[in-house]
Amino acid sequence: QVLRRFDAARETEIAHARANDMAKYYGDIAKSAKDLLTGGFNYDTKVSVDTKAAGTGVSASVVQKGEAVSGDLKVNANVVDQVIDIELNQDAKAKVTASFPSLIPNGKLSVGGTVQDLETVKVSASVLAGPLGVKADVANYAAPKADASLCYAIGGGFAVGAMATIKSSSALAYTVAAQSKQGDVTYALTAADQFKTFKASVVTALDSKQTLGAEVVYKKAATATIGYSKKMDGHSFKAVVANPVSAEFNPTLSVHASLGSLIPKTTATISCQVDKTMKYKYGFQFATKL
Repeated sequence: QVLRRFDAARETEIAHARANDMAKYYGDIAKSAKDLLTGGFNYDTKVSVDTKAAGTGVSASVVQKGEAVSGDLKVNANVVDQVIDIELNQDAKAKVTASFPSLIPNGKLSVGGTVQDLETVKVSASVLAGPLGVKADVANYAAPKADASLCYAIGGGFAVGAMATIKSSSALAYTVAAQSKQGDVTYALTAADQFKTFKASVVTALDSKQTLGAEVVYKKAATATIGYSKKMDGHSFKAVVANPVSAEFNPTLSVHASLGSLIPKTTATISCQVDKTMKYKYGFQFATKL
């Protein structure tokens, strides 16, 4: 009986771990490849400061893109059972979003938009119903645009999903995707742009701190990308190489580094990209938490 109870507890633990590894929403499919190959790269210069007190978060940032400089102030607060986000930019335009995490069982509803431009109002909803995850949003009442996606976790590490976009002035756009997570390896396939663009990726955790992955994208021509990331004590490093699938070697190298203890309470990041012709771009970001 003791062994049976142990086996049952172990099976429950494994099942729970697998459930947590499952893609819950469509955006979770191929997310490990997106995070590794494109996540974190930023070629702007940005300085931000964040602080939080009594459940209210306040952040301010200044961004330089080329010769243009912009800034914003953000406030995040919990009001009763709602979450209110307010963003004020340098043009004095205020974007307000209200989220209602308990209004939809196992889901969330949010409404937001720019106060000075009501056409930007967007209504978003998401819900989890067993193995099914659904998201939908509607924006711009003057020229409506609707996005809807679903993900179904089949079990055994497999998940399938689809996403569709409807605009009042254009044809239906849709994407389908599938993912399989087996142990430390995640495989994903995506067909987008009405089956004009195809992506295939594989990402594996070499250990608890190192990740290696590759992706092939085909749209009239194919491009292969391979990436590697490593986490260290308070720091992280990532290198990604992209090259057209052809006889010509024409790579683009992107490097991203995050330094968590270089400056007290500040995370410094740098991204740099260079191609075969030595054309390059780079960006620095400094995020301070008080």
